[in-house]
Amino acid sequence: MKSTSEATKANRDRFQILVSAFELTLGDISKVVGLSRPLLSRAIHGHAGINHDAVYARLEKHLPEIIAKRGKAYFQVAAVPLEKVQAMRPTYVQGDGLKDGADKR
Repeated sequence: MKSTSEATKANRDRFQILVSAFELTLGDISKVVGLSRPLLSRAIHGHAGINHDAVYARLEKHLPEIIAKRGKAYFQVAAVPLEKVQAMRPTYVQGDGLKDGADKR
C-alpha cells in the first residue's frame, strides 16, 4: 500500500493527465464536482491543509461527467461514408443466422 504522500502524488499526476488529455479547465471541473477552482488548484499542487482523499474521491465519483465536458474528442477517428459502414454489417438470412462469407464474430 502506498503512503499518503505517494498516493497524493500519483493522484495529482493522474489528474494533470486527465486535464491535459481532454483539454479541461479547473473551472469546468469545479462546476461539475461542486468544489471551488482555488481548492482544486491547491489540491493538484499538493498544498497542505487539504483533505486530498476527499477531493480525489469526489473527482472519481464525477469522472464520467467531467470527461463529458471535455474540450476535444479523445480518439481521433476519420469520418467513414455511411455506405462503407453498411457494407461492413453482417447480412442475416432466415434460419441459421449469417450468410456464407459473413463475419461470424
